[in-house]
Amino acid sequence: MKTMKKHLILPVTLLTFAACHESKPPEEKVSTDAAPPVQTVAGSATRITHPCAILHTPDSIQLEHLKKDNGEEAFYTINEDYQSYMTDARAFLEEKGVKIIEPAGGKISFHSARGDVTTLNLSDVKYNWEMWLFDGDKLHKIDIMDIENEYKKYMK
Repeated sequence: MKTMKKHLILPVTLLTFAACHESKPPEEKVSTDAAPPVQTVAGSATRITHPCAILHTPDSIQLEHLKKDNGEEAFYTINEDYQSYMTDARAFLEEKGVKIIEPAGGKISFHSARGDVTTLNLSDVKYNWEMWLFDGDKLHKIDIMDIENEYKKYMK
């Protein structure tokens, strides 16, 4: 029974992600003719210029990479823990009125009022369950387990 239960956790988790995922249109699009193609439908990068939170969950390739690196049993524990942290962080940010963006992958560029540009490639396998806060000036990778203090530190 334990073996069967263990093998059903990943499909159930993935189906839950798929059923609960809201697809939100990107804010603004910018052409990336000179850049190598990214794995998005339009082949362009999302351009963000306003304060927001970016919540990233791993895609199927990243999930398989995590499972291979951590072992199957540890992977399920990690997955469950991060889902809990992401849920709590989302609730906190929604309560504060922060716009939340959940990209499916690809490249996202953050443009400050001073003209600074920071780009993330969320298709890279190094990203798993991640959260960033963009305060309109800088992008900050945050500790989702301490969302309240991270919010106070960066979103004034």
